[in-house]
Amino acid sequence: MASWMVFAALAQFITAGIVFIDKYVLVTKSHVGKPIVYAFYVSILSGVVLLLVPFGLVSVPSFLVLLLSFVSSVTFILSIVLLYTALKEGHASDIMPIVGGVGAVATALCAWLWLHEDLPNAFVPAFGLMVLGMLLISHFRLTRRQKFLVVFSGIFFGITAFLTKLIFLETNFLDGFFWSRMTNVVGALLLLAAPAHRKAIFSGYSGSSSGTKWLVISNKALGGVAGILTLLAISLGSVSIVQALTGLQFVFLLCIAYFLSGRFPAVLRGEMHSKGLSHKLLGIGCVILGLAMLFVT
Repeated sequence: MASWMVFAALAQFITAGIVFIDKYVLVTKSHVGKPIVYAFYVSILSGVVLLLVPFGLVSVPSFLVLLLSFVSSVTFILSIVLLYTALKEGHASDIMPIVGGVGAVATALCAWLWLHEDLPNAFVPAFGLMVLGMLLISHFRLTRRQKFLVVFSGIFFGITAFLTKLIFLETNFLDGFFWSRMTNVVGALLLLAAPAHRKAIFSGYSGSSSGTKWLVISNKALGGVAGILTLLAISLGSVSIVQALTGLQFVFLLCIAYFLSGRFPAVLRGEMHSKGLSHKLLGIGCVILGLAMLFVT
């Protein structure tokens, strides 16, 4: 196997672990485990990019770059609030395939509508497979509310990816990376404008142990490692195959659920429940195949 494929697979393994830790925090940590609180701290940690400033690696952005960055931060925060709400209530191995599939389709449609990129030849059958997979997963496993949460989370994730692409078309990589992350910080601070959010966020910080705080920080640092591995894989190999390997994340999530459900029953209870399991496995297979058709072809 080529080294870049190993990097891409390792990135998806790490991402699956990140999802598990997110689920653990949301379910077991009552103070910081509220979706709006967790989303605030995840977004505010984007401020680590300030480390680039002393090295003179960042320049003043144009109005368009700043506007795109801010809008992408709004859609990003909306997507993670919806995702964390769904993860708190449902099962990660049900939720993530649907979010990933909807996000991939939303990105492709946005690029087709506004960048006039050609849709892949296999878009229709790939879309059909992903829809079938999502229906099979959600039929026995998700409530109507959870279906709403995961579909709109995926849509907002897809829009965020599209807006990020627009930012990189307008400026260089480092500037685009910096400003898209700094506006996440601005978006997080805007959450403090609502008194109920402000009270929950401050009480979440003061009421959480130092161990929980470091767990959240370490988990987001792992997210950075996964991002670097993905970028490295893209630079060395095929971007289409790297995107298609996103499907490995769902396989790794199932493996984590299988091996750790006994150790973390409160977190993973029901992930491998026999009811609807065959539909779930078949549905995940359809989503993975649809992703492969969408990106590889």
